[in-house]
Amino acid sequence: MKKIQAIDLRESKRVDLGAEAPLPAPLSLYIDTVSTCNLQCNFCPTGDKTLRQLRPNGIMSLDIVRKLIGDLQLGDIRLKRISLYKDGEPTLNKDLPEMVSLLKQSGRVEQLWLKTNGILLTPDLSARLVAAGLDFIGVSINHVTPEGYQKITKTKVNYQRLIDNVKALYEQRGACKVYVKIADSGLAEYEKKKFYSDFGSIADAVSIEGLHGWSDSDSHDWTLGTNAPTFEGYKPTQKIACPLPFFMMAINWNGTVSICNEDWAHKTTVGDIKTESLREIWNGDKMREFRVMHLKGQRCENQMCRSCDYMRTLPDNLDDSRIQILGRIMNARSR
Repeated sequence: MKKIQAIDLRESKRVDLGAEAPLPAPLSLYIDTVSTCNLQCNFCPTGDKTLRQLRPNGIMSLDIVRKLIGDLQLGDIRLKRISLYKDGEPTLNKDLPEMVSLLKQSGRVEQLWLKTNGILLTPDLSARLVAAGLDFIGVSINHVTPEGYQKITKTKVNYQRLIDNVKALYEQRGACKVYVKIADSGLAEYEKKKFYSDFGSIADAVSIEGLHGWSDSDSHDWTLGTNAPTFEGYKPTQKIACPLPFFMMAINWNGTVSICNEDWAHKTTVGDIKTESLREIWNGDKMREFRVMHLKGQRCENQMCRSCDYMRTLPDNLDDSRIQILGRIMNARSR
């Protein structure tokens, strides 16, 4: 059993954004293959039916993935990672294995990651995802008993079947790494031990993660009063400027492009990949204005950024370099 913290999953060889930003193209993308979920977790905005209606919801089409691949090829963009998850449960999209395969075959992505609640995993689906070329799959466990699942997710779950399906995934994982984690929504010590016992031998790594407050954190306490330092387990760092707009973007199920993976209400959209190229969006006016807003210390102007808890957990910190980055952005605009 390899116990890790979520921070261990972050890329260790990080680009020095203070010295390099603005970058000519993003380093990574999140792709929301579907914006709905088969669970109603009480620590997730998507699990709240009222909040979920604040955004459009649906399932991503293969055409959007094909358009993205065309943009990567025509724009000569090579990504370090694509994460095939954001707001919803990705296995609800029946085209998920083909999406993985198309992205892998494009040769434009170093790593393809997936995170799932695992409820819909079957030996057949796991085999198809592995064969399609996934490099990493994370399974998010929400409790260690059926009764606990009912309380946390408002859903009846066959817990033993979930274990069996994770085991089947692990046994046929090939080169794909399997990570299993549980969100500590107030787990007792015996429940934490049970998690390690149930999944420690059927995963490459396991972890107990804290809860985080998402964006627009003032609207709801998504940490459920657990007072976790960060979901990754270390002391949070307050920041003036969020680093995310300087190295990544998120493509929503309908093709709109948001600044980050935490924008569950789609209030940071800067473009639409159906009508614009990825490079045009990345270097466009809306993206530049968003970066300038953060660098000037004005993120309170955006509802999602104003009280974002997630940015406190990020390892990158641009605050000492934000004036220099702002100068480079303004100089590039005046040319």
